[in-house]
Amino acid sequence: MKYIVIILLLSTNGIEEVKLKHHGNCEGIANAWVDVNMKYYSERDGNPKLQGWYNSKGNLLLGWICN
Repeated sequence: MKYIVIILLLSTNGIEEVKLKHHGNCEGIANAWVDVNMKYYSERDGNPKLQGWYNSKGNLLLGWICN
């Protein structure tokens, strides 16, 4: 059975989607993608309210959806 993982990122242009097709564990695929593409920051620019997972372009990870 085919699944699609949709990774949601917040950028200055709004919400961006990264779609990944796979045949297995959605949670595992999403977590592996985050491990490779994102870095966790406990604060950004000295502001702890901006903590979260960011990619190299500065986009914030909102989460993912499994379909």
